[in-house]
Amino acid sequence: MCMRTRLKHLLAPYRGLPRSVYIQLVCSLTNNMGGMAKLFLPLYLHANYGVGYRWVGTMVSAYGFGVLIGAYRGGSLSDRYDSRLLSKLFLAGAALSMILLSMPIPLWLFAPVLLVSGLCDGAFRPLNQRLALEPCPPARRAQAQGMLRIAMNLGVAMSGITGGFLATLGYQWVYLSNGVATGIAALWLAWAYRRTPVVLEQRHSENAGANLAHLSPWRDVPFLRLLGGMVVAAAVFDQLYSVVGLYLAEYNHLGPNWLGILFTINGLMVVFLQVPIARRMEQWGVGRCAQWGVVLTGLSYLLLLVGPQPIWPILMVIAQTTSELLISPAFMLLVMRRSEGRLRGRYMGLYSSAWAGRTLFAPALGAWVYGTAGGTTLWVGCALATVLAALIQLTPVRIILNQAPPDEAVAQQA
Repeated sequence: MCMRTRLKHLLAPYRGLPRSVYIQLVCSLTNNMGGMAKLFLPLYLHANYGVGYRWVGTMVSAYGFGVLIGAYRGGSLSDRYDSRLLSKLFLAGAALSMILLSMPIPLWLFAPVLLVSGLCDGAFRPLNQRLALEPCPPARRAQAQGMLRIAMNLGVAMSGITGGFLATLGYQWVYLSNGVATGIAALWLAWAYRRTPVVLEQRHSENAGANLAHLSPWRDVPFLRLLGGMVVAAAVFDQLYSVVGLYLAEYNHLGPNWLGILFTINGLMVVFLQVPIARRMEQWGVGRCAQWGVVLTGLSYLLLLVGPQPIWPILMVIAQTTSELLISPAFMLLVMRRSEGRLRGRYMGLYSSAWAGRTLFAPALGAWVYGTAGGTTLWVGCALATVLAALIQLTPVRIILNQAPPDEAVAQQA
């Protein structure tokens, strides 16, 4: 009996949410179980097609451009069409793209297929978040967002194991498994939403565009300033994936296995701490969590300058992951709050697009600074950049938290 009571206590934070949340959790887990294919893309192109390293990056960027465009477009389409239908269509497109890439297609077809794959992947992200968060009461949206991130991270962790094994058999099997997993996720949505009715989000007719222009994020200066600061923080965060490995090898003399250890720590912290932190976010203050998360993103890199011992990279990734645990639900709550009564799909699409856009410039910029001026300059610059980002966001955060949302009746009349 005691064990049953303890189990109920542990599961309590994960229960009582709308069914659409759990549908999206299963979808995210399944979809991300096959999500390692993009990491093997440079190796696949070089080994199977003989593409030189100088051109591999150019071809991979086609996927990044697709994600950037698709993230905003997917969100904006959800203002007019059923997000459930759009999710199934974009997942099906992503699955077909991956299956096509697993076949011996001509090289000239790779970039267009990668672009379509990126468009579908990017478009699904705001739809996935909207379907999971919008049916929730505002007080529980941070909790749902935390659970969504756990599902994504568990899926990626599982795909890391299967992807590495399949790559030894042939890179084409990695792409086939990715396509199959995404296809299963699309079929799951088709089956689950057919059995489970959900409350549809408010959508606006296409011919009301002129009347709804004032509800668009492109005219929302505080929101755009918030995103501007977030883009800076996201670019700083991206250095964990692009430059930290180089720095550990050169200055700490640590092998690539240490990078795996750091990302394992990152993944475990997300799985075990994201929901407890998200549940307390309203109590701590959403604005405070967003600002401290941004600042901590840059300050964490300064720990690498303390000494060459392995303890400092470990403390760095703990601090970096803590900032990630604060930023992700806090910013999503700010986006949801600001988009109340407005064109929510466009808000969420622009947010997803801004976050994804860092991949187009952050790795190149970080590598250039590192190669030109060294690690000390890069890490100090990252710390100063996030302090600046927090200052940029200070007023917008205050406005979003204190300003009442526009009258929903205005949108309905349009």
